[in-house]
Amino acid sequence: MFFSKFNFNLIFFLLLLTSCSSMNVTEETVYSGDVKTVQVQAASTIESEDINYDSEAVFANATIYFDFDKTELTSKSLQILKSVADALNENSNLNIVLAGHADERGTREYNLALGQRRAEAVSQYLELNGIKKNRIVVKSFGEEMPLALGNDEESYAKNRRVEIN
Repeated sequence: MFFSKFNFNLIFFLLLLTSCSSMNVTEETVYSGDVKTVQVQAASTIESEDINYDSEAVFANATIYFDFDKTELTSKSLQILKSVADALNENSNLNIVLAGHADERGTREYNLALGQRRAEAVSQYLELNGIKKNRIVVKSFGEEMPLALGNDEESYAKNRRVEIN
């Protein structure tokens, strides 16, 4: 029993290590969303001369989608992440949360690890584009928070994602 559990842990660690060691780019074949930027402005009751427009808060939301059982960023994802990185570089006081998700196929443990690897792939891209690691929180929800309920490829594709908030 100990030996088989040890082997499983070793194999899992090696898979995790090798999947995080490189970033590949593939062509996207799944549904993808767009970056949405919202600017928060002062309430209308404040005089216009009291508003400092240089300090408006900006919040970037985006969703990055993945192919089945993959953690590679697609060309569409890279375009979205470039916009997110630009927004974060322009607003150095913002921190983000990367929430990794998977579809329901696979075990709970495997999907949690897959969601983590997906969120870490997004984190690595942002770090390579000037975002400090201490501004990024990485989480995985695995299959626990689906966007679409269903047992078809369209539903699965919507659930294989990293949400940036």
